[in-house]
Amino acid sequence: MTAHNIDVQFPLRGQSVPVDYADALWLAVRERLPWLMDEEGCGVHPLAWVSPGEGVWYLSGRSRLTLRVPVARLEEVISLAGSQFVVGGHGVTLGAAKTKPLVYAPVLYARFVTFFAPSPSPVGEEAFLEALAEELARLSLAPKFICGRAQRMQTGEGLISGFSLMLYDLPETANLALQHHGLGQQRHRGCGIFVPHKPGSIVSEP
Repeated sequence: MTAHNIDVQFPLRGQSVPVDYADALWLAVRERLPWLMDEEGCGVHPLAWVSPGEGVWYLSGRSRLTLRVPVARLEEVISLAGSQFVVGGHGVTLGAAKTKPLVYAPVLYARFVTFFAPSPSPVGEEAFLEALAEELARLSLAPKFICGRAQRMQTGEGLISGFSLMLYDLPETANLALQHHGLGQQRHRGCGIFVPHKPGSIVSEP
């Protein structure tokens, strides 16, 4: 298939970001890239290589912000290098951009997948699996999967809940299509964005 989305990764410099950073990070990114909300399958990956603290995630020299964006917008996105963002009152700076094309991988992983609107109460695994089955059937996909840990995200609209998810045994074309389009809702807050899973890798994840 013709690639229409690509990942752009920036080193993230600063001290920390709030535990529930998703809304604030999205608002900061949207201010610079207002078109991102309307691009299918695009959004803000969950932050990588951060460490838990008291009400915050601490950044390190390995911390990364990754955006999934249209190839056609690549030059504009790369130009964000050196930009300063304020994320929930915490100042961060983006380092030099690195591009990562979406490529086939036997196993795909998303840290947070949700099919539900924000609500006061979290959604259980049974409801999640029912929604997952319905969505896979709608997309005519039949991968094998492993449902992982429950995930929670507090936003200005309410609590978003879901689970981490690993998918495998997808044909290459369907595998790449799923990476380009994602799964479920809330892509702009980092949900439903799949990346290649590396067995045995250890990554600090919120």
